[in-house]
Amino acid sequence: LLTVLFGQSGLGKTSILRAGIVPRLRPQGYCPVYVRIDYGRDAPSPAEQIKQAIFRETLNSGQWSQTGVAVGGESLWEFLHHRDDTLRDAAGRALTPLLIFDQFEEIFTLAQSDDFGRERAAQFIAELADLVENRPPKAVEARLDADDSAIERFDFARSDYRVLIALREDYLAHLEGLKGAMPSITQNRMRLARMTGAQALDAVLKPGGKLVSQEVAEAIVRFVAGGAELRNAEVEPSLLSLICRELNAARIAQRKSEISADL
Repeated sequence: LLTVLFGQSGLGKTSILRAGIVPRLRPQGYCPVYVRIDYGRDAPSPAEQIKQAIFRETLNSGQWSQTGVAVGGESLWEFLHHRDDTLRDAAGRALTPLLIFDQFEEIFTLAQSDDFGRERAAQFIAELADLVENRPPKAVEARLDADDSAIERFDFARSDYRVLIALREDYLAHLEGLKGAMPSITQNRMRLARMTGAQALDAVLKPGGKLVSQEVAEAIVRFVAGGAELRNAEVEPSLLSLICRELNAARIAQRKSEISADL
């Protein structure tokens, strides 16, 4: 149910999610829901913020098969485990909600600024852990023990949702500290590394088209890589993007048809 995407700052985690991964997932029946938790005092609880984000996105993507079953104050686990309440698109095909928590490291930074933020962060982790591990929250279990008929409202085997956490690599150790409550954080991880020289060359040549020659593209990559040969180069995407953008701006200013070697 959970994937952790991590990498050093500036490698383009958000860009690869929004421009690379999500566009490929939509045709495969996923409904991406971007969530960035607000830990401020004026914001709703983390669970309510996430449910609101789900409602906003699914309103544009499809419809739930049952309306009115969601109630205020219920947990995320309850919200996504209502029996027979599935998300479907206009053609009636099932959609899988994909909760994307980008910049997840903010739970270890912004949320830790005061006691209120720390309490909010703890609430968020508890809700998310129950959802990811697919276990009913203790409060829900207590209610079900007291009222057997309430069990029929939920499908305990449901797992038709996915969660993706994206964070900076230097906060991976902080994430490890959550594995007691959320063991799944150790099971499915993807590391976003710097570009190789060949990948960087493709990134310059393919979008550049006729604006840049092979020779000049190789020179750009070597420059960004600090002079390293292409076969040994490690390139930061954000720096490569910046250099290419500035070179193209200079080309336009000088009214040249291509980014030349002298430029």
